[in-house]
Amino acid sequence: MSDILSILVSTVVLGSIYGLVALGMTLIYGILRVLDMSQGSMVMVGGFVGWAVMTSAGLSPWLAIVAAFAATFALGVLTQVVSVQPLIGRRGTDFEMITFITTFAVAMVLSNLALQFFGPRQKNVPELVGGSIHLYESVSLPYQSIVMTAIALALMLGFALFLNRSRYGIAIRAVAQDLDAARLMGVPIKRVFPLVMGFASAIAGVAGVFLATQYFASPTAGDQPLLIALIVVIFGGLGSLQGAIVAAYAIGLIQAAASVYVSTTWALPILYGVIVLVLIIRPQGIAGRSLEARL
Repeated sequence: MSDILSILVSTVVLGSIYGLVALGMTLIYGILRVLDMSQGSMVMVGGFVGWAVMTSAGLSPWLAIVAAFAATFALGVLTQVVSVQPLIGRRGTDFEMITFITTFAVAMVLSNLALQFFGPRQKNVPELVGGSIHLYESVSLPYQSIVMTAIALALMLGFALFLNRSRYGIAIRAVAQDLDAARLMGVPIKRVFPLVMGFASAIAGVAGVFLATQYFASPTAGDQPLLIALIVVIFGGLGSLQGAIVAAYAIGLIQAAASVYVSTTWALPILYGVIVLVLIIRPQGIAGRSLEARL
């Protein structure tokens, strides 16, 4: 019973954090057809912003989350303007491949800047909330995990409401469904693209604060979240927001179960094996659809 409860708790916590990073990457691909490799660096930047606000400045953890959201939103908009916008509509180029490379270049620049400014040493980041609640026998749930999960779920729910209820959200969905038709209907395309990358990066930045409080902040802290996000996005179906959320919790469940019943060392190899098996059976992912109707 304690093992099952431990797996369920880990699934919810891991799935919520993975879902934040993958949600942004999925949205960017669904709108721009860009597999944004800078999302891992946004996680890293969010971690360092959290460390700077909580440790260096000695301010509130809640202010750290807000600061990370704002900083990575601005950085995401800048990334779109610098590495994606100049390539839109350019003939004779493979847009998806070139933007994959340019966003990867942005990620390398950000990682090296972090290395220069903060050094190679890991930075310990304080917990958002201390203490824990006893659930059953040896299973305890830290208040930190409850807070992270609640904020992650609130962000995902808020983002869903934004996409379905707000004017800009409807514009984003229109662009995802048919770019040319959205342009003809007067949707401000040039404003939608930076907004999408800004929000996606901001969500990843918040996830970076969470991960930094769980582990640490470092120039390479975004590498594994980027890998997990890629797995989630492909597993869920490229461009499918619903698929990304389902895949995030499915991957969290697989990783948690493997850690409990096998070992933490084998958790990732087992996860990769399951993903390969699923994609062999269903190459488009668990919620993959035709290219024109992914959102």
